[in-house]
Amino acid sequence: MFRLPRPLKVGDTIGIIAPASAAKRDSLQKGIQYLKSQGFKVKTAINLSRGKFYLAGSDESRIESLEAFFLDPAIDGIICARGGYGVMRIIDKIGYDKLAEIPPKVFVGYSDITALQMALLSKLGWITYSGPMVASDMGKEFDPFSENWLWRMVMAHPYPIELKNPPDRPLTVFREGIAEGKLIGGCFSLITPLLGTSYLPLLKDAILVIEDIDEKTYHLDKLFQIARLHGVFDQIAGLIVGDFVDCLPKNPAKCFTVEDFLRDFVGQYKFPVITNFAYGHIKRRFTLPLGIRVKIETNPAKVTLLGN
Repeated sequence: MFRLPRPLKVGDTIGIIAPASAAKRDSLQKGIQYLKSQGFKVKTAINLSRGKFYLAGSDESRIESLEAFFLDPAIDGIICARGGYGVMRIIDKIGYDKLAEIPPKVFVGYSDITALQMALLSKLGWITYSGPMVASDMGKEFDPFSENWLWRMVMAHPYPIELKNPPDRPLTVFREGIAEGKLIGGCFSLITPLLGTSYLPLLKDAILVIEDIDEKTYHLDKLFQIARLHGVFDQIAGLIVGDFVDCLPKNPAKCFTVEDFLRDFVGQYKFPVITNFAYGHIKRRFTLPLGIRVKIETNPAKVTLLGN
């Protein structure tokens, strides 16, 4: 059974960790000040803005911070500083047995953090939040749409709740239908390496949500091929497609589009597919509780979080 964490409240202590890459100091400090302005206390890990090459410190130090912040009873929730790269190096070395002894905490991140969120869901049944990060989002121009959905999700259990796209960005339908299932997914290039491992939750009858950034089109093709070869599309009950930022040429005459990939890889199936969902490496994005039960409908297009 997947478990929701206790919602955050004003006055709680938020821990900030960097399980992947280090953050830029200026945006990190702005993000910390933002959290304090919202009424939270903040505790920071030691490796947030310095590290080696593309990593925020050694594997051992990042694991140590991660475990210590989850196990610290004085920390009520954790928000990652940024993504980048590095989680794949450590997910098999985390002490899940120690974490299993505590209740889940609010844990927020996206991009490279997807791999850790999938591992926590698979190993511990913890529902975590794919949402804005301290340096990447709060330390920059934090879009009101994203800000609203973050606090709406992590400061309450507001289910059932419809995820309504911004008015100028209507949901679109690739294939009609209705489906319900556990919401699994995140950054597509972090999901596919976990296929066939114990760090990805079962996809049987799940609603898969995918997005990505900076993947060359042929690499995106390969990700879909990997998913196909692992039988992903034979298992899921529905598909929600967010943004694929800087993955496809602006002139569709020059290369495949996301719709082309969907026709190639899921065209033969019957499950519903919703596209243009406000989710991914974009300014206006939903915060999604990964592992929650979700319903998708296509007449009209609608995504509703049902609860646990």
